[in-house]
Amino acid sequence: MKPNIILLMSDQQRWDSLGCNGNRFVSTPHLDKLAANGARCENSFTPWPVCTPVRATMWTGVYPHKHKIMFNTYGMSDLIDEISTEKRTVFQALQNGGYTTAYFGKWHLGDSPRKDCDVWEAFNSMGGHWEDGIKDGVYKPDRQTDQLIAFMEEQAETGKPFMAVNSYYPPHDPYTAPKRFYEHYRDRGVPFAGYYAAVSALDENVGRTVEALERLGIRENTIIVYYSDHGDNFKYREGHAHKFACHEDAIKVPFIVNWPNGVKEGIVVESIIGLQDLMPTVLDWAGLEIPEHMQGKSIAPLLRGEEVAWRDAHYTQNILRHGSMHQRSIRTGKWKLILNEWPRIVRSYVTPNELYNLQDDPEEELNVYDTPREDNHDRFRQFPPYTDEIIRLAALLKQYAEEIDDELGVDMATNCLLEMQKRKEKNISIKN
Repeated sequence: MKPNIILLMSDQQRWDSLGCNGNRFVSTPHLDKLAANGARCENSFTPWPVCTPVRATMWTGVYPHKHKIMFNTYGMSDLIDEISTEKRTVFQALQNGGYTTAYFGKWHLGDSPRKDCDVWEAFNSMGGHWEDGIKDGVYKPDRQTDQLIAFMEEQAETGKPFMAVNSYYPPHDPYTAPKRFYEHYRDRGVPFAGYYAAVSALDENVGRTVEALERLGIRENTIIVYYSDHGDNFKYREGHAHKFACHEDAIKVPFIVNWPNGVKEGIVVESIIGLQDLMPTVLDWAGLEIPEHMQGKSIAPLLRGEEVAWRDAHYTQNILRHGSMHQRSIRTGKWKLILNEWPRIVRSYVTPNELYNLQDDPEEELNVYDTPREDNHDRFRQFPPYTDEIIRLAALLKQYAEEIDDELGVDMATNCLLEMQKRKEKNISIKN
């Protein structure tokens, strides 16, 4: 029997905003239980920290440079049909595989309904989190969950497998939630109470969804995935908005999978996964062929606790919101290298590349790409040059870029390697 698949997606939710991921002040009992009885991912990332590009990646299985949707877009009918160079979607594949497909909530890939979704209760983006803009009226995630539950009730009677996406707009700004969820966070020194109140409100809706599956008798054969499209740095990073950055708070996202019949209970997946792996995984669960053009891999074996050959880094693409600077990043367990490059027409601008030691500096406060060096607070003279580490990471970044045919990433990595070679030659010359 093919499993039902429910994707519960939040928007702009940090990995560290859940109790199961180590947050000590948030209240997320339903998600914590979902993770405890299923699997949670310790290293889960977005391939592009912005809504529209990564959503196109989720549903087509290829990186943004490949499908060509690289900016948040409004006022268009259907970006996948009109812009994307990859038209095949996970919804189309599942329809052809005998599934009923449904989409609820934020879509952000156009204003028109999709023919590859049998049920369509979606909106593009914007419009806030309250029906008719009335605060403490009808919270949109509550209404969406009502719609999802009604859909599940109909499907339970048919016995036909279904895939449903419930795409919640919160905790994306403007941060807001029903009043009762604020009580846990106000007057306790918690910044952005509305953000975490929204996280708790979504948690309640996750609980409602699970309860409905149990009531309908289809819980055992239903896969639940909870994740987010990208994180939120709370505008802390200089020169960045809430996202549009390759730092952890923007690229690291929650990823929880629960399936009584197919996921090892209580497993913590340490392997590095990304949202480019979502479509191959869903196809795998549905017993469908994974096309060769997919740029991610099925994580199903990891969720079963199997030992499989896997990537040792995550490759992220980005374009800064204010300006046209491109970024490519490679993130291993200990290190992160971020390469920055302006388009050729404005290459008179120079933005330093970035290197962070995530073990010693998980906040990514200390860019040690060019050390030792002087600065106003005397922070960087203590560090040695990391030329060899940068060479290793740039070569790894280049390898990942070549594997997915990202010519810009290859070019940026090559330039970095040339720069490091010159640095080494200069150091040899100084010593002699």
